[in-house]
Amino acid sequence: MRTTRIELEGSAGHVAIARAPAPGSGGSTTIRVDSITREPKRGQQVWKTWELPAGISDDELFKVAEQVQQRCDGMSGTNSMIHDYFREMQRFQD
Repeated sequence: MRTTRIELEGSAGHVAIARAPAPGSGGSTTIRVDSITREPKRGQQVWKTWELPAGISDDELFKVAEQVQQRCDGMSGTNSMIHDYFREMQRFQD
């Protein structure tokens, strides 16, 4: 069994994470992360998308999870808060 899409909701935003074949890649897959912030701060993007290789390292994925957590929760979180998002995102790695 493989998870192909998941949606997570925080107090300040929403994120959808999906895994799909990369267009024109001949079979390799990507992780697409779409994040929407409900009430963006001045200068903050409302919508942000990441296209990540499915073979992304844990270190690089954790960096994205930090941004996702901040956008969903509306604040920089503790390490355990970031890890909650990180663990869900790891489902999509190779």
